[in-house]
Amino acid sequence: MKTLIAVMLVITCVVFADEVDDIREYYNEVKEHLDDEYGLFRTEISLNTEGGIYPVIGTYQENITFYWDSEGGYVWLVLVTWTGKYATRHDYGEVLYSEVERITHKATEEVVFQYVLSHGWDGNDTEYQWWFADGELLQSYACTVTPDIDVEFTPEDPEAYGYIYTPEKLLDLFYMIHD
Repeated sequence: MKTLIAVMLVITCVVFADEVDDIREYYNEVKEHLDDEYGLFRTEISLNTEGGIYPVIGTYQENITFYWDSEGGYVWLVLVTWTGKYATRHDYGEVLYSEVERITHKATEEVVFQYVLSHGWDGNDTEYQWWFADGELLQSYACTVTPDIDVEFTPEDPEAYGYIYTPEKLLDLFYMIHD
């Protein structure tokens, strides 16, 4: 019985590793072609470009870039990058959505990868990465870099963290603009 359980765990880990490798390959292909002449369309949003001060937050500026594709009158989101510069921290994030062969209605994209890098007021950087398949978390990784030590850990689901831009909010924002 123990052998059967061990074999099942090994098979499961290999399947997850293959799916994560496929996501990494897809991510690299998307990033490689962002600036191609006939690549993805781009929509950019910049907030507070004049550097105004917001109550409690202080100075801030945010930028969101949507990379998307279109076919037959339908549009779909492929990748979103965002930055947030606040008085006490700087954040950078990416959300990669699933490959889509043909879209028949909006909001059929699924998150396959999410990345967040946060530079805090204390000078420490924390990097988070999550890989998904069919809405389920496959694997996660995080690392906090301090002047003295690097601490690797397995983060919880991204919903456990308080980032301004969730994949769902970004998808909703995209479709408010492109509907």
